[in-house]
Amino acid sequence: MSLRRLRLVAIRFLICSSRSTRACLLLSRTFPSTLDPQLYIPILISRRVALAVGAVAERGRMLPCVIFMLVWSTLIYDAIACWTWNPAGWVAQMGGLDFAGGTPVHISSGSAALAYSLMLGKRRGHGTHELNFRPHNVTQVIIGTVFLWVGWFGFNAGSALSASMRAVMAAVVTNLAASVGGVTWCLLDYRLEKKWSAVGFCSGVVAGLVAITPGSGYVPAWSAVVYGVAAGSACNYATKLKFLLGIDDALDIFAVHAIGGLVGNLCTGFFAA
Repeated sequence: MSLRRLRLVAIRFLICSSRSTRACLLLSRTFPSTLDPQLYIPILISRRVALAVGAVAERGRMLPCVIFMLVWSTLIYDAIACWTWNPAGWVAQMGGLDFAGGTPVHISSGSAALAYSLMLGKRRGHGTHELNFRPHNVTQVIIGTVFLWVGWFGFNAGSALSASMRAVMAAVVTNLAASVGGVTWCLLDYRLEKKWSAVGFCSGVVAGLVAITPGSGYVPAWSAVVYGVAAGSACNYATKLKFLLGIDDALDIFAVHAIGGLVGNLCTGFFAA
């Protein structure tokens, strides 16, 4: 994994200063000269790949997974990120707004997770009592969510690339959307199971974080409530899609990240100011 990241950093560093359309096909993101791309790019890439491979937990082989990570991050993610963030990209040219990666990060990795799990097939015992889907350690789920929640401040607010009011507002709306998303998911689960679910709250938190990502630097604080409610509701119901499609998405990556990213992009179109 480290060797792959070093290789990708070397490729991106060679073309990182270019703003041409041709270089845009390979460039992940155009950074100002004050920010070292060797530090920021590998952190971004590693998160995207981790999301995509999460759908094939408990059944994916390591070597094919590494090959997939290299090919996908180079050919798919780089192109989409460039379309969105490079000034020469066609999405940027059309005025598209995506502050921290609703499309390049979440929709692309969520869609990749769906395709990966579809091609790899189901786990042995999927759909039977042999494979228990209930989380076996709620404490670890909560701890992991806390780490994600805190890290998301650096992801969204850090995309401002400066200590500015935009970074502050990005942090504010990130926290608010996550909180509302967690409560919304929890209420929807309570409606069906008549009990409060810590795992459901954590799922809603992630859904809210995903949704607010594209608009975190553009929207007012009050709109984060709408983001949280919309993402928590849409992603909660989207978890049923894997049963309708007959796909074994182990961690609901498509439902939370692809659908959450789509909801966030749509909300950004309404609330960006």
